[in-house]
Amino acid sequence: MDPSFDPSLPGVRQLQSWTRDQRVISVELMNGNSLEGVLQWQDPQFLALRRSASEEPVLISRQAVLMIRLLG
Repeated sequence: MDPSFDPSLPGVRQLQSWTRDQRVISVELMNGNSLEGVLQWQDPQFLALRRSASEEPVLISRQAVLMIRLLG
């Protein structure tokens, strides 16, 4: 198991819960941009965020993320 991606950590479990429940989240990036959508999957390096049902997911580097919050 990759030590940087420990599924027993509360933050990883929270993201897994939001992914499973298809909850809409907002991801604020270090450059000030913000993206909204449904998290499709996560790994140690990236988050895959689907911004609309008709689009392929956008890959977001975990290093670029400042904050993730649940919307609605």
